[in-house]
Amino acid sequence: MQTDAAGEHPFAGGFRRVSTGPEPLALARLRALLLEVANGGSARLREALEGFRSWRSLATLCGSEWTEGLRRSSAAARRLLQKRLRALGTAPITIASAERLPIGSCVHVRGTIRPMLPTGSKGSPKSHIWSCSAMSTHNVRATVEEGHDFFLTDEEGRTVCVMVARGHLVNADELISGDRVAVFGFTDVVAAAAPHAAAIDRAASAPALRAGDDLPLLVRRLDAAQEP
Repeated sequence: MQTDAAGEHPFAGGFRRVSTGPEPLALARLRALLLEVANGGSARLREALEGFRSWRSLATLCGSEWTEGLRRSSAAARRLLQKRLRALGTAPITIASAERLPIGSCVHVRGTIRPMLPTGSKGSPKSHIWSCSAMSTHNVRATVEEGHDFFLTDEEGRTVCVMVARGHLVNADELISGDRVAVFGFTDVVAAAAPHAAAIDRAASAPALRAGDDLPLLVRRLDAAQEP
């Protein structure tokens, strides 16, 4: 099984990633930068950044391309972080609206999730769509994250395929079928010939969300207070 530079093992329909946490100073620096960005941003951006209050979720963000290159607190670092996090402050849109945008557009979509493969079928998740757990090897503590591609259905009843490669779950240890989530990703389409696309109205192509060329996919589990 191949592993990329981020420690991610891709497999058909998902990934498994083993990563070590960032240094405490890097976390403290990122937290200070996020506070500055939140204080100078919109109310919606401040609401979005509430998902990064815990050290665990902050470490997830710190270990991704969203914060790559932010080695010190500076005006340039703040501007770079503001530019990258701008998507987190955008209002959620419907899947129909996302479909009308050019491929590669960054969007925020909310909805209810279910696995692409039925539970118990070959290659399907046993009980979860996404899981995060801890492990220790040679006195080094690491995080093991495993995600499986899933369907997301919005309030209008439309469905999009979410391709989880290079994705991060930022505020939960697990996602299961029926959870409501916010997905920050980039628009794409998948061919109906693929098994996961054939489940969507048997159209010639199906809408999809995935990681971008420079930024990963972010997924946040929603609670009642964050419902539309």
